Amino acid sequence: MRLLLLLFISQLFGPAMAQSVLHYAETSGFDHQTRTVSLAFMQDIGAELGFSVVDDPDGSAFNSLANLAAFDVIVFSNTSGNALLVPSQRANFEAYVAAGGSVLGIHAASDTYRHTTANGANTGTWDFYAELIGASVQENPNHVSGTPLYAMHHIGTHASTAHLPDPWLKNEEYYYWESGYYRPDNIAVLEVEETIGPNNLVNSYDAPRPMSWYRELAQGGRVFYTALGHAPSNFISDTLFRTHVRDALGWLLGTVSVADEEMLLALTVWPNPTSRTINVSRAGSRTGTVQILDSTGRQLVTHACSCAPCSIDLSALVSGIYWCISDDKHIRVPFIIHQ
Repeated sequence: MRLLLLLFISQLFGPAMAQSVLHYAETSGFDHQTRTVSLAFMQDIGAELGFSVVDDPDGSAFNSLANLAAFDVIVFSNTSGNALLVPSQRANFEAYVAAGGSVLGIHAASDTYRHTTANGANTGTWDFYAELIGASVQENPNHVSGTPLYAMHHIGTHASTAHLPDPWLKNEEYYYWESGYYRPDNIAVLEVEETIGPNNLVNSYDAPRPMSWYRELAQGGRVFYTALGHAPSNFISDTLFRTHVRDALGWLLGTVSVADEEMLLALTVWPNPTSRTINVSRAGSRTGTVQILDSTGRQLVTHACSCAPCSIDLSALVSGIYWCISDDKHIRVPFIIHQ
């Protein structure tokens, strides 16, 4: 949490406590039926990163600024509609952000309190929210038909994409922004390739477009949004989606420093998942070896690797989760084998 909010919390409660995340998944529009699995997903990530998770099914946590000040990050997970928080609750949330609070939005968080300038009905109730999240999905159509497979490419470098393949092939309900609202100073980290619209044509809104982005707020907090996360399976079995959200939360919580981000990006492994081989490259001019370990930490393969990509044969290994580890043991990149 940023310094201003820590000072605010200390004034209210004394010394700052362990990090805590609020999971908010109320809906007054389309319900993605991900509330329960999203909570379990957050709790699992919290166990890994060392933060607690409080669930808010009805917005009651927004009843006072003191309540909100206890949280390092507030997550809007597949919230929807514009009939969620009453004016006093919205004011408390605005004060939370003004005090340095950080926010994570997932998928339909951009179909919540749609911006005045966005097309469609029921817009303009609370533009602060849409401008904070960074977008309002367009209407008619909102997205591609179904959850087709498309490639997403990294834009720049960020902790949230450090452990993702580039490109990342994913089945998803890819949103459209063209006639909705999109904040121009969002810093995109993932962009989907050109898609095909529900009318089976490539429309102007099908052009390559951001799917995840972030901003550092002048008040001291941070915002991260991903348009991914439509189906419940994202929260149950999609390991790459989990990795993306986990690392975004690490960045929001400040547990990933600039130096850590550079270190995470120093070793690149692709494709992920893989079946027979992986390619590995090391950033800059670093040379040395990498090791492949199984989930128990047992060393299986040692391979010389320089900054140029090297290919490692994994055909002798069974399906499962493995780690590619640098020779100095400081960089660990997980990957999956499907044989």
